[in-house]
Amino acid sequence: MRVFCYGAGAVGSLLGGRLSAAGHDVTLLARPDSAAALRQHGLTIALSDGSALRALPRVVTEMAEASPAAPPPDLIIVAVKGYDTAAAAPEVARACGPRTAILSVQNGLGNEELLAAAMGAGRVIAGSFTLSVAMAEPGRVAQHTTSGGLALAEVETSGGDRLARLVRAFEGAGMRAVACPDWRAMKWSKLLLNLLANASCAILSMSPAEVFADARLFRLEQRAFREARRTMRRLGLRPVDLPGYPVRLLCGAMGLPAPLARPLIAARAAGGRGDKPPSLALDVARGRSEVAFLNGAVARAAAEIGMPAPVNALLASTLEGIVRGVLNPAEFHRRPEALLGALRSSSARVRQG
Repeated sequence: MRVFCYGAGAVGSLLGGRLSAAGHDVTLLARPDSAAALRQHGLTIALSDGSALRALPRVVTEMAEASPAAPPPDLIIVAVKGYDTAAAAPEVARACGPRTAILSVQNGLGNEELLAAAMGAGRVIAGSFTLSVAMAEPGRVAQHTTSGGLALAEVETSGGDRLARLVRAFEGAGMRAVACPDWRAMKWSKLLLNLLANASCAILSMSPAEVFADARLFRLEQRAFREARRTMRRLGLRPVDLPGYPVRLLCGAMGLPAPLARPLIAARAAGGRGDKPPSLALDVARGRSEVAFLNGAVARAAAEIGMPAPVNALLASTLEGIVRGVLNPAEFHRRPEALLGALRSSSARVRQG
């Protein structure tokens, strides 16, 4: 299979590297600093058991470097942040052949729709990636956990065996892979996982363990989760289990009273992430944020069906304000009372309005 990875961060590098090591023809689109290391040393995937995989994928820094004489890819994996999807979509569309499939392994909601608008829903496959990975250094990606994998679902049913072939390809590359019948339910289920101790950690500069140790902040997390779950229910979407993550059990646990739910959720969330900081906290350090595709997407979806989602709306607007420089991050740095106070003020304004 000819594979092009649009984005060679941790997720794109791991997927592309595993497929390359399994014998597939893989090209990575990487930043110049990463490309230099990849060309010189190849790609190393450091596994959680101390072993490592080596791969030698082809590396380019621009789409134009891909040879026009080469056959088009069978699969393009889109592994950029959500805020880069709109710019990536036209480039990805130009690289497609008649039978090229597009796999989005991005977090949050809305990426598949952007890709489908650019090249047709029939090409697009939604992916939910549930391993914890991080770039240790250019050319070296660390896989922190083993229990996760990749869930796949077609945005528009093809009626063929395309999904089954992709599942077999990823399984043959040493990954756990499953096919799901409903792509929206799958993406919302992954969103539930991504909401936990993510935006709050980025806003407060606190670790997930610290957030879950604070009963007030856990209740905030629980409210945000329940808002998303209620929105799913109103949209007619049922949670689905993902590789390594019993999402349906998680929903049940988050429905318990906070004192019972907190120890269950804290232990599971810490184990699933490994030592990796939350994704939104990493984004803040880079001056960008995907929160519009996570908490912001929940708030928008809820508003469209006439439901309130005040906690998700506040988390999204606060983090976006910090990233844009509208809000001073020092006001929230390790100050839970500031975030909780902002929620109370926001709720009061809604009641008065």
